Amino acid sequence: MKKALTVMVLTGSQLGTAALPPRYQNERDLDAMVSWIKSNERVLTTLNSIDFRGWTVRYADDCKAVFHRRQVVHPAGWAGPAEPLKFSYSTCGGKRTRGE
Repeated sequence: MKKALTVMVLTGSQLGTAALPPRYQNERDLDAMVSWIKSNERVLTTLNSIDFRGWTVRYADDCKAVFHRRQVVHPAGWAGPAEPLKFSYSTCGGKRTRGE
């Protein structure tokens, strides 16, 4: 019985650890995208939309800035925020400009 209880407690504690709740992760992602927008006057003055699902900012007539998140493998049971969003590239008038 003790053994079964120990297994249940250990298993339950592993299931209980989770990544950053969506509200906080979304806030961090939005802050990253808005910070990039604010640092680019042309984007700020011609902003059309921010797409959270595609991590994309649309601006001017046909411009798009794409963000990415570096994928990191964490050990089992690890809990914490995902890697921050980073500007990846922008397309404007068919041109592609790389970021970080």
